[in-house]
Amino acid sequence: MQARTRTAMLVGVAMAVLAAVGVPAAFAPPAHAMQAITDIAYAPAQPAGSRGHLLDLYQPTTGITPRPLLIYHKGSAWTSDNGKAGADAIAAIFNPLGFAVAGVSVRSSAQAVFPAQVHDIKAAIRWLRANAATYNLDPNRFAIMGDSSGGWLTEMATLSGGVTALEGTVGTTGVSSAVQVGVAFFSPTDFLQMNAQNLPTGGLDHNSPASPESLLVGCPIQTCPATVAQANPMTYVDANDPPLMFLHGQADFLVPHGQSVLLYNRIKAQCGDATFVSVPNADHMMVQIMDPAHHGLQTVRTTTDCGESVGTGTLNPTWANFATFLRGGLKMGTSCEVAYATGDWDGAFNGSVTIRNTGTTPIDGWAVTWTWPGDQKITTAWNGTVVQTGNQVTARDATHNRYIGPGSSQSFGFSATATGTNAIPAEFKLNNIVCTRVSA
Repeated sequence: MQARTRTAMLVGVAMAVLAAVGVPAAFAPPAHAMQAITDIAYAPAQPAGSRGHLLDLYQPTTGITPRPLLIYHKGSAWTSDNGKAGADAIAAIFNPLGFAVAGVSVRSSAQAVFPAQVHDIKAAIRWLRANAATYNLDPNRFAIMGDSSGGWLTEMATLSGGVTALEGTVGTTGVSSAVQVGVAFFSPTDFLQMNAQNLPTGGLDHNSPASPESLLVGCPIQTCPATVAQANPMTYVDANDPPLMFLHGQADFLVPHGQSVLLYNRIKAQCGDATFVSVPNADHMMVQIMDPAHHGLQTVRTTTDCGESVGTGTLNPTWANFATFLRGGLKMGTSCEVAYATGDWDGAFNGSVTIRNTGTTPIDGWAVTWTWPGDQKITTAWNGTVVQTGNQVTARDATHNRYIGPGSSQSFGFSATATGTNAIPAEFKLNNIVCTRVSA
């Protein structure tokens, strides 16, 4: 199928699609210009004419490049080959934050049984990484997000990096399929325990030969435990996995809340890195998970390096907090300070910029941007690569100073000419987040 390119203002279209991902229109961000390339074939269609090997790519039209990538797949109980649907609404949220967004489809369980779906998502990741330079993507900063069976796919991709048996031979090979961070909503994690965890009021019969899980693996799940184990995200947990956030409603009628409890306990036992947000009174919908009426009531469990913290009412399920989590996992920084100083002489000046990581996660690779308020033009720079286009300036690390640990700083300097006043830029951004300016 032919890829189609379009440029759009995400207003009416995104508003209409927000409902499809369980996000009310009240949560919609302002309109934002983007470029959409749709129906990209990351592998040949299988079967012919199907949609399971297509992806849509949404890019901001401005901002720093290369961009981090958020891969999105909408759940369907594995019954649809159009999991990329709704990614334009996710792009409406994350494009303005500097992320590219890829909506990825995989084959349905009617078209192919497990592990085909995992082979497909890994093939899409490999294709995106192999073509990162073409689309201005940062190949070292791939995140993934999904709900329900899309959450399952998110967890499988996040937890099974390097598992050769799940790579498959679909599409592009010889490229890493790893992601650096994941966010999953109400995912199944251990199929054989789902019935026992159903709500007292009932739930799906997951042991049925016609259940979504049985159709996925191609056999009634209680009759093929070895195959089921290979399809459980729980199976692939180890201490080296990327950070994973998962959210689950305590009133989930379709996928029991206990599935996320099991996963969290396994990650904690393996000394992994996980954040589990448990939302009271929420069913199997993102709109209920994110409902502000539940804010302050959720239980948040975090485990890192065999330690654990548990709190109530912390980390409200909001797009802003999801973005902060993704940025931390991608080592982009979550908060920063900038100190700016100049030494002037007739018609020219030297400038120094010190950036401090005030977040709790490291920054690995940085770009600082600002806009000159006057007629300043940079002529040389040190400890950084500085490019100016018009009044817009981008300063990147010089490799040796790319890492900034929590509480640590890096500096760079430059010489420039100035005509007229030489006012301080109004705003500095570090990897697309606004920094607090402090005295030098």
